[in-house]
Amino acid sequence: MNRRLLTAMIIILLSAVVVVSGQTYAQSSPSFPTISYQTYQGYNITITTTDWNTTVYPVIYSKNFSTYDWKSSPDKNYILFSYGLTGLNPYGAEFIVALSSTGNLTEKNVTIAFEKIAPLDATGTGYTNQEKLNAGALPGFSNSTPTSFNNPGVRSLYGYVFAGAVVVSIIALYFIFNRKKDE
Repeated sequence: MNRRLLTAMIIILLSAVVVVSGQTYAQSSPSFPTISYQTYQGYNITITTTDWNTTVYPVIYSKNFSTYDWKSSPDKNYILFSYGLTGLNPYGAEFIVALSSTGNLTEKNVTIAFEKIAPLDATGTGYTNQEKLNAGALPGFSNSTPTSFNNPGVRSLYGYVFAGAVVVSIIALYFIFNRKKDE
């Protein structure tokens, strides 16, 4: 009876781990912070959530921008912004500086601004912004590199390691609590 219970618990836990690690969470359209900049011609430009969604992010999602499919990525909102979506990360700040020297907010100028900062390293990790983007890593975060936990291939490996640790722990606990006491 105890072995059946243990087997059932292991199957349930493994199923839960597999479902949770493979699950994608639906996200509604986020509200991005409003950012203002001044162009080299002296014009004041304000970028709102609508502008981010209609002018900036379509460039990011373009196949010409990166070899990685950012449109399907759960991390897509953090390419330019902090994790709380309250401000720019270092890559986003580089983008605004490049955009201010390029001009008004147009798709062409956004593309030019991204091209200007592609060879830079926003966080000093040794990878260019473009190398990080092409690998699915976030260029504005120093803990996100092509070989870090944020890389989807590495992340799935950690899921399997976690699942294995859970199974080993359950088995160890089973034997610890069900061992026969010497009397």
